[in-house]
Amino acid sequence: MSRAIPILVAAMLLPVLSGCQINKLVADNMSASMDDQKESFYREKSVRHAREAAPAMLKLLDGFIVSSPDNYDLLIRGAEMNCGFSMLMIEADDQEWASVLYMKGYDYAIRALKHRIPDIDSILAAGGEERLKEALAKLDTKAVPEIFWAGLCLGSHMNINLDDVSAMANLSRVLTFIDRALNLSPDFFYGGPEMFLGVYYGTLGEMLGGKPALSKKHFENAFQISNGRFLVAKIFFAKTYCVQIQDRELFERTLNEVLEAPDDMAPELALVTAAAKKQAEALLERVDELFI
Repeated sequence: MSRAIPILVAAMLLPVLSGCQINKLVADNMSASMDDQKESFYREKSVRHAREAAPAMLKLLDGFIVSSPDNYDLLIRGAEMNCGFSMLMIEADDQEWASVLYMKGYDYAIRALKHRIPDIDSILAAGGEERLKEALAKLDTKAVPEIFWAGLCLGSHMNINLDDVSAMANLSRVLTFIDRALNLSPDFFYGGPEMFLGVYYGTLGEMLGGKPALSKKHFENAFQISNGRFLVAKIFFAKTYCVQIQDRELFERTLNEVLEAPDDMAPELALVTAAAKKQAEALLERVDELFI
């Protein structure tokens, strides 16, 4: 009987609620459903099916955020899904589209961070990173999702726009977010902070500030955290660290390890596994142009 009372009250209130209020009420109760959607997305075995279905799912999520723009749970899901979809299936083929998705994910992450740092917009607008570092230093592990996705989204946008001065100007901000995520929870999202720093230090040659030894260390940490199950980390290891040090044998061996991994090695990451294998095949086809 007690469970029927809230339902009855809600039914009585619906006629007096405005359309916007109803939409917000629906959106605020969609977090669990979006979690199921996310799980289904990562468990999808067909890259093509996921790529064709994801835009509709992302627009549905966008709509819920329009209805409830301050909903923390929806904003975090928006940041992760836009970033993950772009990284797994879009970036290699359409960097313009990927750039848009990365910046949308970054916007969602910053809006989620506003729940813990109300003046985050003014801190970011002021430029410089000291105030941001001070604000992030006051946060605990509960804030890792928004900190990490802010750094990964902005950093991924920067990595595919290396010839854009305005994008590169965000480097110190990216590292501020990622370093704080690493300090709070290095194992978040299968060692995501470690993987990102592996990419960062492995992308540039030593003469331009790259640090291959440090890149390798961060990648090895990421591999250990995920027990080698998050295969995208090996893709990034091959195309950054291995290419930077011009180790063709390690490049080919790493990518063949990806191709030989069981498809069902990590059922909860079936899409990541399938996407990594497609990327491994594409990289192996380019081996002669990547190595002198």
